[in-house]
Amino acid sequence: MQTPKARSGSSEVPQRVSPPQRVSPRVARQLRPTALETDSASTSSQARRISKDKSPKVNERRSPRSPLPEKKGPSRISELESQISQLQEDLKKAKDQLQSSESCKEKAQQDAEESKKQLLSLSSKFEESQLQLPELSLSEEARVIKLHKILQEKDRAWQVELEAVRKQHSVDSTALASAIDEIERLKGQLELLAASEAERTKHAESANAELQSLKGNLAETLSLLENMKNQLKDSKESEAHAQALVGETLLQLESARTTVEALRLDGMKSTEAYNSIASELDQSKAHINLLEELVSKLKADLIIASGNVSQNQTGDHDLQQEFGEKQENVESNQTEAEFHTLKSEVKRLRSTLETAETKYHEEQTQSTVQLRSANELVEQIKFTSSQREGELEAELKKTKAEIEELKAHLMDKETELQCISEENEGLNSKLEKSLSRQREYELEKELKELKGHVADLKAHLMDKETELQIISEENDMLRLEINKIQMDKSKVNNEVVAEVEAARRAEREALTKLGIVMEEADKSNKRVARVAEQLEAAQAQPMQKWRQN
Repeated sequence: MQTPKARSGSSEVPQRVSPPQRVSPRVARQLRPTALETDSASTSSQARRISKDKSPKVNERRSPRSPLPEKKGPSRISELESQISQLQEDLKKAKDQLQSSESCKEKAQQDAEESKKQLLSLSSKFEESQLQLPELSLSEEARVIKLHKILQEKDRAWQVELEAVRKQHSVDSTALASAIDEIERLKGQLELLAASEAERTKHAESANAELQSLKGNLAETLSLLENMKNQLKDSKESEAHAQALVGETLLQLESARTTVEALRLDGMKSTEAYNSIASELDQSKAHINLLEELVSKLKADLIIASGNVSQNQTGDHDLQQEFGEKQENVESNQTEAEFHTLKSEVKRLRSTLETAETKYHEEQTQSTVQLRSANELVEQIKFTSSQREGELEAELKKTKAEIEELKAHLMDKETELQCISEENEGLNSKLEKSLSRQREYELEKELKELKGHVADLKAHLMDKETELQIISEENDMLRLEINKIQMDKSKVNNEVVAEVEAARRAEREALTKLGIVMEEADKSNKRVARVAEQLEAAQAQPMQKWRQN
């Protein structure tokens, strides 16, 4: 809650205590260059130490960047972006501190004006005291006049320094405006980089989409190839089934051929039996013919014998007639019996011959029908097997051609995919290189600017410290003189002593406020140094990762 007062007090110090500054101008002139020299020497020594401490680290950290570009560009870029945002926040805080210091300066100016008024009141009171104390010696009056002149000169000098501080404040404000413009420019560059990176990411996304489409086409071709493989497998299975069917039909054909051969053998056997029966029938016909000839011959012999008997023996006509009748009866009975037997045998042979002929004809027709059906079945099986074999061969050739075409298409897709992946890798590497280099350059530039700004703030702070030291010394001298005056005029100038005590209290408050401002400036310096160390550590981390990889 007391920080704004402390900041305002830091700017009040040189203005309140400024009027008695010219008491000893020689001492002040001697003190200023010494303080400036000491401050410049301290700042130069600190800058040398910082440069000595930081230069080998920077060289050590920046030296291994040259061999190869970093592989982990996006992570390093994100780290650098976070560090840039942190630096921007620190810069905003420094801006806020600068604005608070400006407000403190304004308050210090107001306090200086109040101190001027107090000094004027003191001078008026001194004049009144001079008028009220005519009994004082001329030496004391001259001393008071001299002190009044010194206070006026100090007031003028303080006004001059106040103008210089205002000018420095305007310079600081212009520097801050330039820094803000530079930050805006860097933001614009970062936005342009983000836009270019977005375009590159869009291009990479389009390439990835094309890659995904190619992968989808590849998956489709692979599924199609798998389907063709399954179809080929099915065709092979159907071919094996057809071959099994062909084997079965061949076995059926062989069985049909065996049945045909058996039927042929049976036909040959039946023809042989028919031929034997026909030969037997011919023999029986020949035997019948012989018997008929024999009968006719016997009849002729009988007729001839009967004529001879009638011609030669007339006397024994009766006996012979009886004998002839008997003989004729006997012969006729024998021939009739033989004739009947031959007829019955002929009928039997004819009936057997007819049955054999009918059986032969039936067997021959049946064997021809079976042979014809067997031949037709064999021809049909041959035709279907040849047709199925031709279809399977055509389908197999077609599947082989499709598989070759799919293999060629797959090879083309693989080569195209490889080319696209190589192009993507090249684009990603170029993008990472360009982004890393540009970001490193911008961050280094921004770090240099921040370091310069911090150095300016440090120099300004050192100047303020030297001015404060000079003012404190002059204040001490003025205190001594005021103490002398108070010791001389303790009875008369009680009010002046009270006002001087108030001025002392204001000076103490101003000193405490200045100490707080210095502490805040040290904190901001430490914060800037921490940010610089973090940035250097962020720059060193990718190199360490690269070395580890």
